[in-house]
This record gives sequence, structure tokens and C-alpha cells, in this order.
Amino acid sequence: MATNQEQQYARRTARGTILYHLYRMQDMGLNDPATPARATRIAIQAGLGATGMLPPPELECSSLRWLEQSGYVTVDWAMDDQRSYETAEITLKGINLCENKAARQIEQGLNLPPRR
Repeated sequence: MATNQEQQYARRTARGTILYHLYRMQDMGLNDPATPARATRIAIQAGLGATGMLPPPELECSSLRWLEQSGYVTVDWAMDDQRSYETAEITLKGINLCENKAARQIEQGLNLPPRR
């Protein structure tokens, strides 16, 4: 069983991975040109799954809830209970965080991958 510290690390990593994936999708032009910051659930899960970074469904949705509450994304939830979603859209605040080299000091609630 994972310790509380390991669980916190997993949550921060899932949040950062999802946010950075949304950032890269819009930055590389992989989303619909009409809504370049918005990605479908299928596209998000396919991209994260291909890299081996797709979190379990419950952790994925709780990460999106946290990111939405923090203002980094907006989510089109499929159900009122927020257990599934249709799309997620990175906000300007989320883009700015991903582009900031000091992001780890600014937002300690998530672990962003190192910038290349």
C-alpha cells in the first residue's frame, strides 16, 4: 500500500502530466484549429496512453477537477458527478504556467515535466 507521501506525489505527477499534455497538444497544433486549446477525452487518453503516462480513470478525473478549480483548464464534464468528461481546454493561466521555467516554485500542487 502506498504511503501518503507517495499518493501525494502520484497526484501531483498526474496533474502535471495532464496539463503539460494539453499544452503540447495545443502548441503542436494537434487539436481542432477552430478550438486549438481544447482536446477531446479520446485524444487526451490516446496521447497519454501512447507514452505510458495515462493515469487510472479516477486519478485522471480528480486531476482534471483540481486543474479546473485552480484555473488551469476548463472541463466539459459528461455527467454531473464528474466521473467522465468530453473535452478539456487549457486556459491562458495553464499555458503561462507551462511556459514558465520557474513553474515548480509557482505551483507546488503539480509536477510538470522538465522543459526541453
